[in-house]
Amino acid sequence: PALKAWEAAVKLAAATAWSAAKPGAAPMTGPLKVVVINFHTGPKPSLDVDNMSKPILDEMEGVVYVNDRQIRQAELTHVRIDAPFVFVRASKLIVEAVRSGADFVYVRIEDPVDPFPLPA
Repeated sequence: PALKAWEAAVKLAAATAWSAAKPGAAPMTGPLKVVVINFHTGPKPSLDVDNMSKPILDEMEGVVYVNDRQIRQAELTHVRIDAPFVFVRASKLIVEAVRSGADFVYVRIEDPVDPFPLPA
């Protein structure tokens, strides 16, 4: 039950952000990259990165993009917000959210890096 409520909250947040950013726009159809950052308190995050990202990607399906198979690249990260760190080129949105001290998840969808640089 708690997971279903969380999934509904993710879908609502995605729909709200999508309609505010692109009023009347249909879901995206091309290849995409997702950035998911879990800003958490305490020494360990509450979820593994794969368990954190899957419900988010599933709930954005049909709202932000047609199908989550469009995701070609993903950056999945946990960041502890109750430990010292330095902001470098962070958005005002992230800075304000971190300053609030409450746990939150940041999600961004963007074009994939093409061509993708393979590791050396």
